[in-house]
Order: sequence, then C-alpha cells, then structure tokens
Amino acid sequence: MLVERSQIPPEGLDLEVHEEPCWGEVEGLWLSLAPIEASLHLERKGNGILASGAFTTTAVVLCSRCSESVSVPVSDQFAILFTGVSEASRAEESELSAAEMDVDVMQDDHLDVSRFLRENVLLGLPLQPLCRAECRGLCPHCGINLNETSCQCQVQEGDPRLLPLQHLL
Repeated sequence: MLVERSQIPPEGLDLEVHEEPCWGEVEGLWLSLAPIEASLHLERKGNGILASGAFTTTAVVLCSRCSESVSVPVSDQFAILFTGVSEASRAEESELSAAEMDVDVMQDDHLDVSRFLRENVLLGLPLQPLCRAECRGLCPHCGINLNETSCQCQVQEGDPRLLPLQHLL
C-alpha cells in the first residue's frame, strides 16, 4: 500500500490496515503468519511524513530448543519520520542522535506502508522463541524431545588419558 505525501490532509490521515503478508524472501522465518492489523496516523512534517500507530499479528514459529511449533504474538507501537531522499543525503557520514534513530527515507514522496510493516514485524520476532521457559530441548545424542520423555543415552566421560588434565579446567 502506497500513500503519497500530497494525499495527506493538513489535519493528518488515519488508516486502518489489514494486510496479508506475501513476503516470499523471508517465509522461512515462520511456519505461518496471521494477517497484520495496524492503526496508523500519518501527518505531514516539513518535507516528510510522520507515521505513528501500532500493529499486531501472530506468527507460528519453531521453538529454538525442541523444534515444536509455538504461536508468538508480535505487536509494537511506533512513531517514525519519513524524509525525502534529498534531506537524508545532505548530511555526510556522522553519528546519529537518539532523535534521528527513528527516521527513514521515502522514495518519490511515497510512503510504502507494506514495506514499513514488514520491517517492523521482522524486528518484532523473537530471536530464540521458546515453547515454554522450562523447555528442555532435544537430546544431543539421540535427538529425542526431552520434554516428552527422558532418554537412556550413556554419556561417555571422555578419553581416560586426558583425566589428569581435568584439574586445569
């Protein structure tokens, strides 16, 4: 969904977005992703657009310990200023201040709401999702799910010739 800067009235524009994610290049990050529900308020600020609001969706991902599927809610609130390319390219390389961290560049006075939501959903996904906090994972030897049963693997102590070196650890 593209929003042109000139379409935004002086008092701002409120949008309710219901978007089906069709992002082929990142589909391996989840098993399924529910439609994204977002409420946005867009207003013109100088030569840019200030976008604020919130989004919510649910992703089904694999637990990082036991590989079972788990449903993870993904939601966030945001406020970000989209500026034109000329304003962003004026400055030379410099360290960004805290206020400048929430600034992005829009192309040709158009705000791509779909791209913006895609980035925020990806940033909202947990790095190591867990089915539960006490997940025991998989046995490293036989691969059995330790949450369901306990394995009977015999763990070898190691090479007996190296036992005298144990005290160094």
